[in-house]
This record gives sequence, C-alpha cells and structure tokens, in this order.
Amino acid sequence: MSTSASRPQSTILLLWAVLCLAACQTAPRVTSQVAPTANFAQFHTYAFMDKLSTDTAGYTSITTQLMKEAVTRELTARGFTPSEQPQLLVNFVATTKDKVEGDMDPRFDVSYGHWGWGRAGWGADWGGSDIHTVREDTLTVDLVEKAENLLVWSGSARYRPTEKDENDARPVINDAMARVFARYPVAPK
Repeated sequence: MSTSASRPQSTILLLWAVLCLAACQTAPRVTSQVAPTANFAQFHTYAFMDKLSTDTAGYTSITTQLMKEAVTRELTARGFTPSEQPQLLVNFVATTKDKVEGDMDPRFDVSYGHWGWGRAGWGADWGGSDIHTVREDTLTVDLVEKAENLLVWSGSARYRPTEKDENDARPVINDAMARVFARYPVAPK
C-alpha cells in the first residue's frame, strides 16, 4: 500500500478523533436577564461592590480575583471606566452543586447455566442503571444601578468543571465571562 493512499485515511481518522474529543467538551450554558426599564446607553462607569458574594470568608478569593480580571476586560471593551462614583455596581455569585444523574440500561439477558450444588436452569436479567454524581458550577455577574439600588442585568454561565479546570480556573472563568457578556445588551466598541 502506498503512503499517498494512507495519508487521506490518516487525516480523516485524525479529524474524526479531534471532533469526537471536541464533542466531549461541553460549552457552558449561558443565561441572562435584563430589567425591562433599564436604559443601558446611560451607563458608563462601574465599581465592584465592597463586599462581593464570592468573598464570604472575609478575604478576596481566587475566584473573585479571576472574575474581576475577566469582567474588567469585558466592561472596558464596552466603553466602561472604573469610578469612585459609579453608575453601576458589580457583584459576583459562584455556586457549586452536585447533581445525581442516571441512565437506564435497556438490556434484557436470558441465559442457561449451572449455578453450583447441581442446580441448572434458565435465568433472566432485566437492565440496570448507571447512577453517578456530577459537579456543576455556576458563575453569575450582577450589574446593579447604584442610584436606584436596582438590578438591571444579570448573566450566568453554568458548566461542569474538569480536574484541569479545578487546578487552573483562569481559562474557564475567562471563557465563561466572555460568553456571559456576549449576552450583554451593549456590544463591544
């Protein structure tokens, strides 16, 4: 077999493997809400709340630090500037939930065999289930109009972190915040 004939097959197999691996990586599920009376053209300045919901232990968490970086980048891209007298206050919420999931196995087996003590006969087995627990994290950004103390926009990204994500959260937080702010009513400038 010539090498030129095997190259297209190798390329196809490699492409198929990459697509299968990409299919295993699920993008975060993004949701957002907009206050019905909000006028987003009037907002130009922001600040982070003094006590963010991601800092319940009395210090600034790593999640907060990474979210501040990502949100600052997203707001700056939309023309916002930090201010001591902001129009919008930014808050973060991070939650983790363990979800129980399961799949029924639609298998039905019939067999004949010997089960010891001289017993023989037919047996049947109906299905089973695959029950497991998965972790699901949600990162939420709330933008509050300071003058009215009114939530004007909220965006969330829900995802299942991998072990790699747990050891280096920066890429997943950057990706999640970019996807969340893609839903913000004002596009980047």
